[in-house]
Amino acid sequence: MPTRNPRAVVTFPIVLRELTVLRVSDVTPGMRRVTLGGEQLRAFTRDGLDLPGLRSDGFDDHVKFFFGVGDEPPVLPRQNVSSLDWPVGQRPLAKDYTPRRFDPEAGEIDFDFVRHDGGVASSWAEQASPGQSAWIAGPKMSHGHPEGADWILVIGDETALPAIGRWLEEMPEGTRAKVLIEIGNPSHQQELPTRAEADIIWLSRDGAPAGTTDLLERAVRDLEWLPGTVFVWAAGETIALKGVRRHLVNERQVPREWMHLTGYWRRTETSHAPANADSPDAEVHEEDEDDAHERLHELTDLAPGFAIRAAITLGLVDLVNAGVRDLPELARRASADPETLGVLMSYLVSLEVFGLDEDGGYRLTPISDELVEDDHSAEEYHLGGAHAALDLSLSGLVHTLRTGQAGYRTFAGETLGAAVRTDEALGGSARSVVEETALWVAPGVVGAYDWSAATSLTTGGSGAGSIVNSLVKAFPALKVRIAALPSALGVLRDSVLDTDVLPKVELLPSASAVPPGGDGTYLLAHLLNWLPDDDAVQVLAETANGLPDGADLVLVEPCMPGSFDDPEDALQHLRLKCAFGSGLRSAEQVEKLASQAGLRTRQSKDIGWDHRLWVFEAAR
Repeated sequence: MPTRNPRAVVTFPIVLRELTVLRVSDVTPGMRRVTLGGEQLRAFTRDGLDLPGLRSDGFDDHVKFFFGVGDEPPVLPRQNVSSLDWPVGQRPLAKDYTPRRFDPEAGEIDFDFVRHDGGVASSWAEQASPGQSAWIAGPKMSHGHPEGADWILVIGDETALPAIGRWLEEMPEGTRAKVLIEIGNPSHQQELPTRAEADIIWLSRDGAPAGTTDLLERAVRDLEWLPGTVFVWAAGETIALKGVRRHLVNERQVPREWMHLTGYWRRTETSHAPANADSPDAEVHEEDEDDAHERLHELTDLAPGFAIRAAITLGLVDLVNAGVRDLPELARRASADPETLGVLMSYLVSLEVFGLDEDGGYRLTPISDELVEDDHSAEEYHLGGAHAALDLSLSGLVHTLRTGQAGYRTFAGETLGAAVRTDEALGGSARSVVEETALWVAPGVVGAYDWSAATSLTTGGSGAGSIVNSLVKAFPALKVRIAALPSALGVLRDSVLDTDVLPKVELLPSASAVPPGGDGTYLLAHLLNWLPDDDAVQVLAETANGLPDGADLVLVEPCMPGSFDDPEDALQHLRLKCAFGSGLRSAEQVEKLASQAGLRTRQSKDIGWDHRLWVFEAAR
């Protein structure tokens, strides 16, 4: 079952803003502060879009800075309703930075830049002067202070100092914290005021290049561990954090959900300065026949994907990372047949997913190390999860192409729609995937309907929880009940609804998408894309019949893009079509289904992220 993130998450529309440099100052010899301001920190209008003011609620928020090359202006994305459209054929030169201070009343936002030779961001900060323009986008989300932790362990190099300094200032009084900060030399220490009970330890490289020492790892290993539940936050050079992560997971047994480790930059042989600019698009060369043949083989070979997914599902990557090196112990711990597992491991070694030590023991490689570092990859590739189920649904593509109907069946002979209702683990995984998507559209839902006029809300669908989080916080008087199967309600209770929202929401066990009995507004979120047309009409008709007189039905669904130029959009349409017989529907197709169900469209609005909000009323 998914586990609750101890840090509450809130998302915002991504807005591109042109700001002005107000001041430049040096915090230390190693850190330069640039203060930006301007009217676009507040709400403004561009190209007919009403865009909200900047919000930065979390200490480790990040925005993208856009830079030009030489005297050229920066390549900029195009503003959409709640997100950005990236230009085709040109890659903006952008880097992520944390707001050190945001004062919306004064109209100022501070960013701290590490001073070093080379690097587009550091060079820009060195020449920045009042009056210059700066383009930023974001933040797109904020994570709150962790709930339920007995103490906090903070780890970072100088690139993490803006986030660490802001967090220490904002930490609740009485918070127990140990803070390890690596800097280039003692002159780079900063005053870090805090109300927390914080033990701050400065670790100097004494002139050694950034990313070349193990100061942080050794400091964590030598640290006096406090009793109780710890939340660990770490940021810095990616490779340097790998040893820290291994120690925390394998020796300190810190659960993954109680850690937030982020590689802010990566040291390379050609560039030793902290930098994380997006790489330009690779140059494309024409392929000769041999290249085309090899490429065709790569595109059609299913075996590597299944082998790697099996290794993740059995926990082999985590076991090798934990120090299990020999086959018999690996088979015992993974509950696998030793002979078959031995063959699989040989194949995975040939793929360089695992390596062999001189004594024949298994070890991690850069590929499996990436699986350890990236928790999302492990979730995405696990064969018991929703991501894998949707990918596997493409095995029914030929049937779907010939009939237009779902062609995939699970090993139990069920459709995927039935499986997510009967398989608690799969259903929980699927719910979590959709709720994560719904996070991004929740701000659009809050702003696209007059919720202040609604007194109560009955809601259903796989994205309802994330939207309810935002609605209850924006409209505390709103009475909300969520209808779902008991297994889905467990996911909402344990991992989706924020702890301050949960007591205000009634969780209603129901096999119906939205049961009758509500006396106000109804909301369906991410429901129809799991249903073929006939089933979608049936659900909408039942909802229409249960609507009180004069009540609204608000529907939130992903929409078919204007074209399938983005291959991921095309692939998602095929997945949904094979799995559920639905696919991505156009706005016109959704409204036709609603009309067949006895609903009349009152409003239809683009809320960004290829999602649309409709307001329907019963046509009776």
